Amino acid sequence: MNSILTIEERVLLQSLGCKSRQEALTVLSDMVGRVPVSSSLFSTIAGLIIKLKDASFDYAYEMRSGTGFGGEAEML
Repeated sequence: MNSILTIEERVLLQSLGCKSRQEALTVLSDMVGRVPVSSSLFSTIAGLIIKLKDASFDYAYEMRSGTGFGGEAEML
């Protein structure tokens, strides 16, 4: 199965430790209002919110997937 999320998006979600798509949406929605619009983190968060709301993918699979650097992603 191919990943829907970018490496940056996956690492961010893994570092937040959210167990479900809904929990991730809640946390990211809270974060987006606190991050400067001009930052790259804002773009990543906004993109993730859209993907989590609209895209059909297996959240649990994405969180188990590695970063693409030859192994499993390490939790930050």
